[in-house]
Amino acid sequence: MSGIVGVVSEDDCMKDALTCTFYLQNRSEGYSGLAWKNDDNKLKNSTHKGLIKQSFTKERLRHMQGNYVIGSVSGNREPVSELSNSGGMMLCYDGNLLNYDEIKNDLLKDNCSFSGYHNPEEICDSVLISKIIAREPDFETGIESLIDKMQGDFAVTALTPQGVYAARGWGRKPLILGKHIEKKSYAVSSESVSFINPGFEIVRDVEPGEVVLLDNEGIHSVKKFDLKPIKYGTFEWVYTAHPASVIDGRSVELARNAIGALLAKRYGDEIDADIVSPIPNSGRCHSTGVANVLSKKLGTDYLEVFKKFDYCGRSFTPGTDVERHEVAEEKLIPVREIIEGKRIVVVDDSIVRGTQTQIQTKRLKEMGAKAVYAMIACPPLMAACSYGKSTEKASDCIAQRMSLDQIRETRGLDGLFYATIEDLEEAIQKPREELCLDCWGEN
Repeated sequence: MSGIVGVVSEDDCMKDALTCTFYLQNRSEGYSGLAWKNDDNKLKNSTHKGLIKQSFTKERLRHMQGNYVIGSVSGNREPVSELSNSGGMMLCYDGNLLNYDEIKNDLLKDNCSFSGYHNPEEICDSVLISKIIAREPDFETGIESLIDKMQGDFAVTALTPQGVYAARGWGRKPLILGKHIEKKSYAVSSESVSFINPGFEIVRDVEPGEVVLLDNEGIHSVKKFDLKPIKYGTFEWVYTAHPASVIDGRSVELARNAIGALLAKRYGDEIDADIVSPIPNSGRCHSTGVANVLSKKLGTDYLEVFKKFDYCGRSFTPGTDVERHEVAEEKLIPVREIIEGKRIVVVDDSIVRGTQTQIQTKRLKEMGAKAVYAMIACPPLMAACSYGKSTEKASDCIAQRMSLDQIRETRGLDGLFYATIEDLEEAIQKPREELCLDCWGEN
């Protein structure tokens, strides 16, 4: 998973581009990078391991100027660079290439070379994507070639001599356009949260199958492919996106509030609780919806029984299970004075392996909780996400191996309640046929 940005302006927009990219840090913490050009059309880039504000300091930024800039936070080094007959190109990519081996082998058979790699397994998706696009006479034709060849989904931004291009695949990877409130400047980003503090306003979403060009004259729709089926990334509203974002016309905060409220209405009669608490930060918006309903129904209080230690990373973004568990275990600090003697509803976005649910339930009961119920803001996960890389195989999903009663019993819970697909439809305000439901075995 990546966060990608593009900004164009008549003046230097490096700071705006950096700030826009910074506000996508929730999407990845592995690598960060910027690419830029001025009126001389010379493309430059810089990539670093780690968080973007640590990589691009104020001092470093003083020596970087550009009025066309793209940025990325990603699990791999981006932007990647290409030089072809059509000129130079820097590319940022968010997505997943399902037929990776086929694409890589076809390029190698076609005498395509990759420099700087010790073995073929090190070649990342974004490099393959950029090779496919750069081999065509123009960016639009390159995207058409990518659509013909790839299985999976994508969103890309690309810096070229013509300006900043952006393109979106079948819909699972969001991409939104903005314009600055005061300056003649335009932007594209994975999420609209990028726009708020730098002073951009939403123009519209890049449509699935659309290619747009941003230059000093504005935003131009240059190509629209008729892609089917269109499937929006349901987990963007459940977990991935920042709460302040609007994804494909629906506020993430309001969608999560609605999921929580629907959970409470559906299952409120089956619990007797004193406190509603999120697993921070992922369960916070959902738990607000739960608490608003249960406070009227049961007189529950909204209190946070766990405090997130702010200097830990996001447990979803590390690359391995071991790293994810380490971050998850160290980031939550229980508050005994709130927990002791209380019946607690904990609210979280999902249960994958169930390890953390078991650990945190055990901690709550050791600190004197009378009962622990869990409300989960999506249905039981039944499969690895084909369009992301965090869950590698279906067997990682505990709901594949256990019944709901077995999950509840083995996790030490007094009650376990999941949202339904119908809840997601109602909260996100999109029909089932437009939502990607692969994780739940529905597509």
